[in-house]
This record gives sequence, structure tokens and C-alpha cells, in this order.
Amino acid sequence: MPGDTHLGLLSVVAYLCAFNTEAYSGFQLALPDWRLNADYYAKCDFGSDLPASCDWTSEGPISTQTATEETSFHPENPSGAFRLKSGFLKISEDSCLEFWYHRPNRKSSELRVLLVDDIQQTLIWTSETSSSGDWRQVFIPLTKQSDSDNLQVVFELIKGLHGDEATAFDRIGIRKGQCGPQCQRGGIFWTNKSTRCTCTDEQLICSHISWSNDTFGTCYVASDPHYTTFDGVSLQFEGPCTYVLSKVCDESGLLPKFTVEVQNENKGDSHVSSIQQVNIIVHGLRVTMMRTERRKVMVNGIWNNLPLLLEGNRVTVNAQRNALVLQTDFKLSIFYMQSGSIQVIVPSHYSNRICGMCGNFNHETEDDFKIPEGSLVQDRHVLGQSMCEEPSLPRVCTDAEEQQYASEAYCGMLTSRQGPFSMCSSVLNADSFFQSCMFDMCSTHGDPDALCNAIEAFDATCNEVGISVLAWRNSTFCPVACGLHSHYNACASGCPKTCSSQDGTGSCGICEERCECDDGFMLSGGSCVLAKDCGCWANGQHSPIRETFMKGECEQQCQCLGNGTIQCSPTACKSDEVCMVKDGVLGCFPSNPVTCSVYGDPHYITFDGKAYTFWGTCNYTIAKTCGPTETQFTITARNEGQNNSATSSLNSVALDMEGLHIVIGKNKQVYANGSEVRLPAKFGSSVSVFQSGPYAQVNTNFGLRLLFGNARLFVQVDERYRGVLCGLCGTYSGSQFDDFLKPDGNTVANSHEFASSWNTNDSDWPCSNGFRDPPKCHPDLEDEAYTKCSELFEDAFKECHWFVPPQIYVSSCVFDYCISKGDKAKFCTSLEDYVSACEIALVFLPDWRNHTLCFANPLPTEDPTPTKPSESCPWSCNFDQDECGWEQLIQDSFDWTRWSGSTPSNFTGPSGDHTTGSGYYMYIEGDSVVHGDSARIMSPVCHTSSKQCLSFWFHMYGLATAMSLNLYIFENSRFIKIWSRTNNHGNRWYQGQVEIKPQQPFQIIIEGIRGSDPRSDVSIDDLTIMHGACGYLSEEDVDLTTLGPHPYTPNLIDPHPICRINCDFESDICSWTQMVTDAFDWTRHRGSTPTSMTGPSSDHTTGSGFYMYIEGDSVTHGDTARLLSAECADPQPQCLQFWYHMYGSSWTMGLSVYLLQYGNVAKEVWRKSEDQGNMWHLARVDLRPDVKFQVIFEGRRGSSALSDVAIDDISLHRGACSEITVSDTHGYSDSISKNRRRRSLLLRERSWA
Repeated sequence: MPGDTHLGLLSVVAYLCAFNTEAYSGFQLALPDWRLNADYYAKCDFGSDLPASCDWTSEGPISTQTATEETSFHPENPSGAFRLKSGFLKISEDSCLEFWYHRPNRKSSELRVLLVDDIQQTLIWTSETSSSGDWRQVFIPLTKQSDSDNLQVVFELIKGLHGDEATAFDRIGIRKGQCGPQCQRGGIFWTNKSTRCTCTDEQLICSHISWSNDTFGTCYVASDPHYTTFDGVSLQFEGPCTYVLSKVCDESGLLPKFTVEVQNENKGDSHVSSIQQVNIIVHGLRVTMMRTERRKVMVNGIWNNLPLLLEGNRVTVNAQRNALVLQTDFKLSIFYMQSGSIQVIVPSHYSNRICGMCGNFNHETEDDFKIPEGSLVQDRHVLGQSMCEEPSLPRVCTDAEEQQYASEAYCGMLTSRQGPFSMCSSVLNADSFFQSCMFDMCSTHGDPDALCNAIEAFDATCNEVGISVLAWRNSTFCPVACGLHSHYNACASGCPKTCSSQDGTGSCGICEERCECDDGFMLSGGSCVLAKDCGCWANGQHSPIRETFMKGECEQQCQCLGNGTIQCSPTACKSDEVCMVKDGVLGCFPSNPVTCSVYGDPHYITFDGKAYTFWGTCNYTIAKTCGPTETQFTITARNEGQNNSATSSLNSVALDMEGLHIVIGKNKQVYANGSEVRLPAKFGSSVSVFQSGPYAQVNTNFGLRLLFGNARLFVQVDERYRGVLCGLCGTYSGSQFDDFLKPDGNTVANSHEFASSWNTNDSDWPCSNGFRDPPKCHPDLEDEAYTKCSELFEDAFKECHWFVPPQIYVSSCVFDYCISKGDKAKFCTSLEDYVSACEIALVFLPDWRNHTLCFANPLPTEDPTPTKPSESCPWSCNFDQDECGWEQLIQDSFDWTRWSGSTPSNFTGPSGDHTTGSGYYMYIEGDSVVHGDSARIMSPVCHTSSKQCLSFWFHMYGLATAMSLNLYIFENSRFIKIWSRTNNHGNRWYQGQVEIKPQQPFQIIIEGIRGSDPRSDVSIDDLTIMHGACGYLSEEDVDLTTLGPHPYTPNLIDPHPICRINCDFESDICSWTQMVTDAFDWTRHRGSTPTSMTGPSSDHTTGSGFYMYIEGDSVTHGDTARLLSAECADPQPQCLQFWYHMYGSSWTMGLSVYLLQYGNVAKEVWRKSEDQGNMWHLARVDLRPDVKFQVIFEGRRGSSALSDVAIDDISLHRGACSEITVSDTHGYSDSISKNRRRRSLLLRERSWA
């Protein structure tokens, strides 16, 4: 054999075995290739295209047989020894002998290597026992031999005790240069699907891996996107779309069903679409992964923090390295990479039983291009276009750009033979990844993030098949940011140290690129903590140590004490709260209802805000529960045609639930289970129907509310229905993307197709689904419509613009104007549609007509005599017939009840009305709500600016403390309290009156607040409003005739007798009021707050009194509570002084002070955030009002419940704060004694005096 042979790379394996007279049952093994760019004197791999012994000389007979992927030969020698000699070699420099061997056990043949020349033979190596099935690589250094040209290498086999335990060797080579290391310590890679190679003690060992009966198919989608189906077909197309990647299309029911959907969107102004969302539907769950969220996923429309164990551990979702991973009990796996790429892995028993963009997995490539109709197409772009709309063309690189991006500094790194991916690219085909990388770089103008994403995608694929990759990142190139107490490792162990088995990150023993914990730390819920700080798992959710959480249906509040120990106590949600999961946290949250609107011809706005128009005249499903909920319901509506035109409007609405069918006609006639009912009506404890202004209103205790009247329908649901609704009002998933969901589960783009699919096929209602496309409007008429409808953008409506954006209503107004050919009445109805939507959002625009084309004759403004009822204020009501236009507010905790006779509860409420003793009155029922809940009713609009006197009768009898009755005036988009009473006034009716001096049209709100006990039934009756000043009321008829007294503060000189702002909260909240437009309310409290590790343990004034604070348990991150002062008519420099307490570990909790001047927006004048320590702090704020003003205290809940912010001892002083001297300015720790507090109070009193 020539001594200077140089062979190229070989990709096959054969082996030599000795002393086995039976057929060799070897494994189908694929050993690694020869060393890249090495210069070999000689090499032999015993391939089938070579002589049996590769021109080496064998001593002993041989026979050939097939045992691996190529031919091997079998020596037979009864003497018990066998030798294989190389040709004569001239070693002129240091060289290396390399080969592979396989020795199953110690009884197998012994393999030895000798070096032979003219003088002697030298034993240079002998075999060790390798594990059964293992092949080991050997490197033996050969030194320069200058004295002999007759050097030979000899392989010698000595027969073992068992001839059937064969020893084999293969891939013999002698190369120039030093041996060097065989491999990188800890490295792992695969040479084919069944050969796995590892680097153990710096020796390369390859083994055959026996797979279970289950083999798997993988579909890979790059982020651009590029697709590789289960059967290996590649295709590429671009464009934003949503499609089914893979789903079960077998109807036998023998396999668990699943569906994988992906949503592609364009990235900025790029032509490239990338996968932004993945939906997996499995085991009755809809799991949504978002590219922008790597620590949580949405389950059935509700955010949940990772990791997750769902459906009794049948579905797991984890964050691994740079991927979100979902795995099921039937071995489905979905990997959603941060780069936007996806891998879907399915077991073999799904072969030919699935369909979608990933193909059918039938191991045939010819039928993967099947469009949804079932026919095959040849063009991959036709297939892509059948799934997407408006595919865009990729941007093409210039020659210079293409050359740059193909270099090893960019995409060429993936295919470089000297790069970090060389071992992987020799096994896996890197060309598709390279092309994907090039496409991304061209399309994004060389965006570095696109390059990193492409490299990460190939890196992840290499690691998935067990091939280790050399480190390719650094601090400036695609760096990885690791969390606290962790660091980046290019080849981290797959089994890190964890607090519990549920904290594991995935499979073990695989080299992974990821962040790993520092020494001494371990994983707990995805974070690195000390052993003493390990968290807890409950119901598949992880909680860090000391975190509080709720269980079940929020009937228990628990705290993680660490290392899996959980302590729980009973609790319950308030009546205006919903037990739900929000941002991954189970808790009691404000119901925050969302509204679906139907109005006009008709126009629809879904729960998620998607607007469309549909002109069908049939019976349609407006909304229904389409998922698991405690109460199932369906709302349908009949449409009718209008005056021989193509348009339609609402005729009637029906609510169906178990045992109850309610129909509301357009004349407010109500039928229940086929019989007409008189309003108000109740159906059990869950449903009530009553007239509310222009609407018939349905209220329920399960989070649903309907208002129907004047061809307008408003459907409100709270967050317990997120993600479980369907119908014309959409899905309430938080995204408009899936609003057009048909009953068959498919989403369409066309509104007519969508709405028609919800036709109930009511045989008693002849109809049609209307025209598909809107009629064209004459350009001149359309211009006129836009001009007139744009009045909604004007100042008359601006108070509502933030709450209800007018753009949608302008568009529907234009449409109706065109259809009606400019009809003025129709135009005004369109504006009324917007005003009605504003009122549902609690924004009232009483004088909007005065500034539009709908302006009517102005109302008289002269003041009649005080004894004549006000015609411009249609408020007077004895409630014997109905509520006289007073409306229940829909965003409070519960409603006022119109009632006759005694209230249901004993020892509270009146026994009859005030008018006759046998008529009706309004009251709040304290049984079904909790302490602090409020009910509010609002008057019609009063169009006058003259002085008015509101007179009424009230009844406040019961053992509860803190029950209240408050009156507010709503004027100029502001709420101001004008009258208030609290606590028990005895079992009798009292007359109350309040004088009103409005400056523009206004309304009155009457608020009842449930006290500390159910025996707090507050009642009102006989409301009358008259022009002029109020007359005198005797003490026998009314206890107080003005706003509640200034709070009593012993030994405290009032520093500001004009402005009623001072308060220490010992008796009540003084003249301060809770704002009705915020997320929750301040709480008056004494002692420690209910949540440990946050809030004060006592008030500031005496140490045993009351203060105000915000409770963080029942609300969510960022929610605010606002406290509003009485109005102060003293426009000169003022100093606001107060004490505040901000203690808790929650970040972003805050306290702000606003100055609200008459006619202006509130301006922030002071702010404090984060933890300020467990003590009271003094604050002073300079106020410089120009007109009469109010002060607002705003508390903001932080990232956790540990954010109880408190205030106390508020006072207002004339002049600048620098002019006030108070000796007690330091903060007070909660451990300070009461005596020291009293001394401090005395010092303040002296300074104020």
C-alpha cells in the first residue's frame, strides 16, 4: 500500500471482527467521518468498494458478510490468533495512529496493537473492556523513525473464552502531525438516527440507540416562514395569514385529537411575515403561546405563568432555553422558539391521520401539496396562497449584500467546515437553514436580530438531535441575558439542581445552551434561589416563598411558607368581584365588564371592539357560552326590515338558560316562558328584569347584563366569560383576530359569511340574510355625510372621546346617512347611538343637541315659584308606577330595588312606603352583598342653570355601622358630593333637602352603601325638585339639613375654616368621597391591615384610631383608588399636609396627589413610589390654585398584594409650606409607643395653635 495515500471524507462504516463462526448480529452503526483536512499516510475503513483487507496483509483466513451499513469481513483462524499488518511505512515526522474498536466484555477477543521493524516488535496498546454495543476511538502517538524504512503497524486479536462475543475494529488511519484531543469534554452528537457519540474522559465513544416502537415525525417551520413537512418536503411562501399547521383528520375516534394553529404577521415595514402566535387545542384546552411572552401562556383565554401542569399532568407547558415547550401524555411535542420558529413532533401512530401545512405524515412526498379542498397541486406557492391572503414578494439582495450575508461572519457560519456548527452540519442538512437565514437578512436589511434568530434556530435543532455545538456567542454577538444568580452556559446539563421534580426543565443528559444557576442555587419555578427559599407548587402553579395566592373558587387564601409548605385560611370574593385567573394569578378581581353593542341598521361592535355591519332580517345568535362555564346561556335577536329598504333593525331579544326563556320586545313587553310579565320581575335569585330609562334591563348574579330599547342592544359580561363565548358579539378572547368564528369552529374574513352562519333558522320568522356587499354611495352624498357625521369629533362630544372612540360611530353614521339619503332624523339617531354608548360607559353628555344640527328649541330658564315642580327637571317620583326615568348605574356593585311592604330582612328597613304606606319605594338589600358595596341610581338630565331645591324622604334603620346614603351632582363631567348620612337613624322616615345652584345642565346620583351587617336596608321615597331656594325644615322632620359635620378632632385647632379638607378619619371620612370612576375604593381601617408584611399596624393620630388605606389583595397590578376632597373656594397659596405609610415588597406601588381646579384636568403635584419603610412619614405639598379647587389622593396597587398604601391626618393651611413650623417631622415606626404618639400629637397642636 502506498505510504502517502490521501483519501477524502468517507461517510460509511464497516468493521472487522474475529473468531465468530456464526452470522454477526451487529448494530447498524455509523461512525464519525475522518478528520477534516488531515494528511493520512494510510487509512482503511473496509468499505465494499475496497479489497476485504484494504491491501493490508492478513494472517488467517477471512470471509465477508454484511453487518452494518456496508460490507465487513469475518476472519476464521482455528489457531486462536489473527493478525492484520499494514504496508511498510516511512514516518518522517511525528504522526498519529487512530482507529475504532468494539469489545463487548472481558471474555471477548483481546485486541493489541504492535509496532514492527526489521529488528523488533513493540506492544504499544492493548484493549480495555468496553460496554456492550459501544465503539471507542483510540489515538496512539507515533514518533519520527529515521533509522528504518520498514516500519509496520500490526493489529493482533487473541481469541477469548467465548467465540460468539466478537471483538471488532474499524476505521484505521495513520495521519501526519500530533494526535491532539479526540473531542470536546462533555460533547454529544449523533451521526445518524441511531448512533449517538459522547465525549467521556476525553475519549470519543459511539453507541447504537434502540428506539421504542414509537418513532416520530417532525415538522419544522422557520420564522420567515419556511416549512419542512413531516415527510421532508420543503416549501416557502410569505405573507400575513393564519392557518392550521397540523391537526387530526381521522374521524375514527381512536386517537386523541389535537390542532396546532399559527398566526403570521409582518414585522414592522418589512415584507417578511413571522409567526407571532401559536394555538394548540388539545384535551379540551386552548393553549396560546405569544412570541412576545416567554414566561406565560394563555389557557382558554386566561393568562397563566409558567411552568404549567394541566388536565391532571396530561399537558405540560414549560420554558426551556429559548423555547416554549408543550408536551402531552400521547407524546405530542410543540417547540416554539424565541426566534419564531416551530417544531411539531408527533408519534408514528398518527401517520396518515393528520393534515395541514405539515402534511399527512404517510412517508410519501408526492401528496404533501394538498389544498384544503382535498386536491393536489404541483406549485408550492399555490398551496401557500390557498392558506393565506395577499402573499407578498420577498425583497431581493444586491450582489454585494448577498456576498456579505453569505460570509462566515453571517449566515455562512452555519455551513462552515471550520465553524462552530461543523460537526452538526456534517450530519444535518444545514442548507435549508442557510437559505432561511439569507432570506431573513435580505428581507430585514441585515437586521442583527434576524441573524441571531436564524443561528439560534439551527443551534436548537442540533441540540434536539443530540449534536453538541461549539460556543458561538460572546458578549457582543447575540449575547444571552441571564437572570439573578444564574449565568450563561453553552453546554449546560439537562438535569440542573431543582427544588422539586416539578421545577425540572426537561429531558436529562442533553447538552443545552441556556442560563444555569450559580453554585449554591437551585431552580424554583424558573428562578435560581437558595435552598431555604424554595417555593411551592399547587394545582400546577408555582408560587415563590412568602407569596400569597388563592385556591379553588377563591374560597381559600394561602401563603407559601417555603419548601412546599402551604398555609391556607378561608376567604370569599365581594359581590362586585369575580373569582378568576388574571395575568396568571387566581384571585378576586373587579368584574370589569365588557360591552357588545348592536345599533342602527344594524351595526355591531364585538366584545373585543371589532366593528361590522350586517343587514340580515333573520333570528341570529348574538352571544352564547361555547366553553365550560358555571352557567350556560344563549342570547338571540330577531331583526326586521325597514320600510321596504335593504336595511334592518332589532325587533326583539331573547335570553335562554336552563329553565328560563325571556323575550323582550321593542315596546319593552317582556315574556317569561311564554307568559307576559309585569316589570319589575324576579326569577329566582339569579335573574331580574326591570325598566331602566329607555331600556328594559336584565340583571343576573352570574356576570351577564342586557339592556334593550330604541333598537339598541347592549350585552355586558364580566371576565369569567373571557375566551368561552361565540356568536355575533365575538369570542371575548382579548383579540379581534378570532371574532369572526363560525359555529363549525372555522374563522372567516367576511362579515356577511360570518353573521349568516349564526342564523338560528327560526321557522316562525320569515327572513333573508340580506345583501353581501353594501350599496355604493354617491360621492357627493358621501362627502356630505362625512362632513355632518364628523360632528362627533367636536367639543360637544369630547368628554366621551377617551372612553368611547368616535371613529367607529362616524363610519356607521356615514353609512346610515347614505342609506337614508340624508334623512335628518336618521342622522340624529346616529348621533344618539354614540351618546347612548357613552352613557353605558358612564359618560353623560346632557347638552350635546345644543351644538349640533339636532338642536331643538331651548328650554326656559326663568325660575318659577318654589312651590311649582320643575318642568325642566323631570325627576319627581313616588315610585308607585316605575322609576320615573331614574336609571340604575351599570358599573356599581349592585342595584336599588323597587319594593312594597316590609323589606325581607328583620330589624332593618321600613314596613311601608312614605307616600301611602301601601305603595312602592326604593331600597338597597344588604343580604346578598358585603360591607362597603354600593348601589347608585342617576336622574334624568336637568336642563336649567337656575337655583333648584331637591326634596326627598329617606329611611335608615338597622344595626349595621357605616351604612350610608349619599347624593352627588354630576355637572361638567365631574361628580361632587352634596349631601350625606351614615349609620342608624331609627325606624322612621325623615325628610331631607338640598339646595342646588347649577351652572349648566346636570344630573343627580343617589348612592346607598351597605354597612357592616346585612341589617342596613337604606330606603328613599317621594323625590321632588322645585325651582328656587329650599324652605326651613324642623328638627322633627330632618336631623341635619346641610352636608355632614366637619370631623371632630379633639384639642385640634382647625387651620382652615373655609375648606372642608381636614380629616383624621376617626369618625368617618369627613367630606372626602370615593371617586366612582376608578378601579376600587380606599378602605377606612383601624389596627393592622389584613395582609402581613405590608401596611401599618396602627393609625398615625393616636395609635388606636382609624386611617385610610388601599387593600392590594383583591385587585390587580396598576389598579388605582382615588379619594376626592370637598370643593375649596379659596384660590390662594395653600399648604396641604398629610401623613403617609408605604410599606411592602411590591414594586410600582405608589401614592399621588392631584390638584383639580374648576374647569381644568387634574394635575399631579406630588408622588411617591416603592417601599418607604415600616413607618409613617410627613408630607407637605404647596398648592397654588387660581380658582376653586379639589384635592385627589390616588393609591396605586403594585406588582403584588404587598402594596398597602395608607394616609392619615390630612390638613390644609393657608400660605406656603415653608411658613409652617411643625416640630414633629420624623417618621414613626410601628413599634413606637402610644405615649410617644400622644406627645407628638401635642407638639403638632401647639405648632398649629
